[in-house]
Amino acid sequence: MWYKVKDKFEVCDGLREHKLQGFVISTMQRLFRAWNARLHNCYSAYSTDEDRLSHRPEDVELEDWKYLVKYFGSEKFKVVSERNRKNREKQITKHSCGTRSFAEVEESTGQLQQLVVEQQSEEIEHRMTRDDILSSVLGERSGYVRGKRYGKKPPKKTQIQQADIEASVSSAMESMHQEMQDNMDRKLQEEREQMTTDLKRNMEEDLQKNLEEEREHMKGEVDKMFQEQMAAIMTRMQQVLSLAPEQFFSFHCLFFLP
Repeated sequence: MWYKVKDKFEVCDGLREHKLQGFVISTMQRLFRAWNARLHNCYSAYSTDEDRLSHRPEDVELEDWKYLVKYFGSEKFKVVSERNRKNREKQITKHSCGTRSFAEVEESTGQLQQLVVEQQSEEIEHRMTRDDILSSVLGERSGYVRGKRYGKKPPKKTQIQQADIEASVSSAMESMHQEMQDNMDRKLQEEREQMTTDLKRNMEEDLQKNLEEEREHMKGEVDKMFQEQMAAIMTRMQQVLSLAPEQFFSFHCLFFLP
């Protein structure tokens, strides 16, 4: 049947093909059991083989239906069917938990509820997924996940190892990235502080330079004013010395006597 599916549909190769094959086969088995039960219900709806043969299901060929009517009416099938019917009548509660007893199911249910409540706590850093909770309480079996019905398959050991390696590598890369970021932030802070120090020192040097230039400028202005005043005094002195004695005496009395 799987080869017929591959002939009719395009199927990916590798691991995905293996997963799809398992899902298709398990689904066909489930549908076959349901189909077989439906055919037996059609058989049981009539009391004689003539009526059963005349009311053949539309999706069953005549030869196949004749074989099924003969098979359902055989003594071997009746013995097995009667034994199973009596066993079902003895069951007060329908058991659909496989080989696990009701006590084990009750204990597992309590553990599941406790884990679910614990995972809601804010103190837990890494919370478990629903699959992790089921696996930790119900256990794991190759090719089967408890409580997940059809289609759900557990990860293989190689996949788990690969996931662990990827998680470790991701954690290491995250730590490395954080360390590099911290180093970069520290260097930027040091450079910023150095730039602030250099800027402050340059500003102080520029201020000192400006003060020196202003002082030199003021000194030059003072010297210039002094030179001009001295030149004016010397000019007047020369003018006085060039006067006649009478004019010099009058000038001396005018400026120097009280």
